[in-house]
Amino acid sequence: MSNKASGTSTAAPDVAGEWLLKLKAGYDAGYYKTEAALGLQVPFPWQNKSCRDCPFWLNNVCRVDAVQRSGDAGTCMYFDPCNHAMAKQIIAERERRIRRAWWDQLGR
Repeated sequence: MSNKASGTSTAAPDVAGEWLLKLKAGYDAGYYKTEAALGLQVPFPWQNKSCRDCPFWLNNVCRVDAVQRSGDAGTCMYFDPCNHAMAKQIIAERERRIRRAWWDQLGR
């Protein structure tokens, strides 16, 4: 911040930079909340998780993307509970298309 009238400049505290440093330190420590009290810090939902922990992974296949994926692979966005409805919708739509194609072949 500069003071044009007096010709001096004073540096404003870098609140955003300090916050970002705290966030990075918390993330590096394995937390996404950077409360000072360790008991209030919460780990990321996907931290130390893999596809094997996902409800949409079965027999080395991601049911959402319909691709083979190792159980040790990192999780994707569908692992988060807030995205489960979207994942279920994708799976259901794929199953409907498969059933429709199968039924069309039977009708020929």
